[in-house]
Amino acid sequence: MTVYNGAAFLRPSVESVLEQSFDDFEFLIIDDTSTDESVELVRSYSDPRIRLVLNDHNIGQAASLNKGLELACGDYIARLDQDDVCLPGRFRAQVRLLEERSDVAMVGSWVYSINPEGRKVRRWRPRIDNFGSFVGQLTLGLTPVWHPSVMYRRQAILTLRGYDPAYAPAEDYDLWTKVAGARLNGAVVCAFLTAQRVHDTRQSIKGKAVQEDSLRRSHDRLLASFSDFSDIESLGLLLRLEEGFLRKCRTRRQLVEALAALDGLLLQMRVSLELSDEEFSAFRKLIYRRLGTGIRLGTKLGRLPFPLFYLFLVGLSPMLLASLQRPAAFLKQRLPELRYLRRLF
Repeated sequence: MTVYNGAAFLRPSVESVLEQSFDDFEFLIIDDTSTDESVELVRSYSDPRIRLVLNDHNIGQAASLNKGLELACGDYIARLDQDDVCLPGRFRAQVRLLEERSDVAMVGSWVYSINPEGRKVRRWRPRIDNFGSFVGQLTLGLTPVWHPSVMYRRQAILTLRGYDPAYAPAEDYDLWTKVAGARLNGAVVCAFLTAQRVHDTRQSIKGKAVQEDSLRRSHDRLLASFSDFSDIESLGLLLRLEEGFLRKCRTRRQLVEALAALDGLLLQMRVSLELSDEEFSAFRKLIYRRLGTGIRLGTKLGRLPFPLFYLFLVGLSPMLLASLQRPAAFLKQRLPELRYLRRLF
C-alpha cells in the first residue's frame, strides 16, 4: 500500500488487510511524505506484520510502488489503495489461484463500489476467459484487472522492470500491457473480494484528464508495437471508441485505411503472441462486439459509394457517433448504481 495524505479512510483500509483469513504476509506501507496524520495512524498499530517505510521526499505513487516491489520479501504482491478495503477471504482466494495456475502472472477479483460511509453502491464483475480475452481488453484500451484488487507474482513484475512513472497515473494499464506482451496471462477470481471507495477527492476523479492522457499514450505504444500503420493515433481513437475518430478520418480513403490497419493489427497480434484458435476467437469476438458490425465489415463496405459506405459503417457501429457515446457513457455509469439501490428495497 502506498499512502499520501490518506488519513480520512486509512484505518478501515489497514484493518481490512490485518483481518485477512490468510495471515502469512508482511504489510508493506510506503508513505510518500504525508503531511496529515497518516504516519501516526499507521504507527498506532502494533501488528508485527506491518512494515512502514517513509520516503525522504515525494516521489509519486508509481515510483513508490516500484520501491515496494524492491523491498518486499514475498513471492506474491497484493495491491491496495489507501482508501479501499479487502474482504476477509481475498488473499486466500488469490494465492490459491496463483498456486494452481502457473500460466497466470496476475489475478484480480470482482469489486464492490462503496460510498464514503462504506455502503455498497455498485458491483463490478470483470472477466478474463483466456489469454485472448485478456489481450483483447488491453487492445481496446480497457483495464482488465482493477489495480487495487490485483495480486501478482513479484519476480514476473520485476523482470518487466515494474511500473513506468512516465505513464502515471495510468501506470497499472501500462504494466498490464507489458505482462501481456511477455505472453503472461491474467485472471479474475469470480467473487467479491475488494471494495473501491468512491469519493470526490479520489485520484481517479481529481486527476481524470491526466490519467486518460497517460492511458492513451500507453495504448498507442501498445498498438505501435504490433502495427506499422502510419496513423497510430487514428487506430487508437477507433479502438477506444473516442469521438475524435470520425473527425480525424473524414474521407473514404482515411476510413478504409484505418479499418484495414485494424484487420492487420489483429492478425499480427495473433502471430506475435501465438494465440491459439480459441484465444484468437475470444480476442476477435471481444474487439468486434465492442466496435460493432460496421467496423467488422468495414473494408468490404468500402466498395460501396461513399454515402452508402458511411451510412452502413455508422449505422452498424453507432457508438462511433459522439452524440451516442456521451449518453451511453452516462447510462453505463448510472444505471448499475440505480439497479443496485433498487435491490436494497
